[in-house]
Amino acid sequence: MSQSKKPSNISINSGETPPQYTPSDYLSDDKLCHGYRLSEVDKETGKIDLAVIRFPDFSCNWSRFSNPEDIRRRERGLLTDGCFSFTVKTAQYENMATPCHDPLPDNYSHTEVRQLTQDEPTTYEPPKRRPLKNYNWCKINRRAYRLYILYNSTIEFEPTA
Repeated sequence: MSQSKKPSNISINSGETPPQYTPSDYLSDDKLCHGYRLSEVDKETGKIDLAVIRFPDFSCNWSRFSNPEDIRRRERGLLTDGCFSFTVKTAQYENMATPCHDPLPDNYSHTEVRQLTQDEPTTYEPPKRRPLKNYNWCKINRRAYRLYILYNSTIEFEPTA
């Protein structure tokens, strides 16, 4: 396996210092994968609940270093979890958020899609866990963002339990 395509479950505590990527390193068509559970699917419509897209920040796996199936091996992941994916371009809808490489000890592909303020470009890497007041983007904007992500995502596989 080449160095550029490390498996998502590689340990970054193995003595080597893995490269850290910035938002500029993501390609617009790179996929971001997010896990979800059957309990997060509306029983009547069969659609994924909007609350699955956590705002301001939510975790994904970057397809450059991961496969959709790796979602099941994430911390607190279950073998019955489903996975949907969307592109970096989709994640950057209306310049509201951008992906930031945030490797975990057991998941090199881990990425956080972090909320931007209205004056930050998508190439900016917002600090992790920064406090943002919800009025930075109004409730209607945040709902539109969640809808956009879900309407422009691909179900890689559905949850089974």
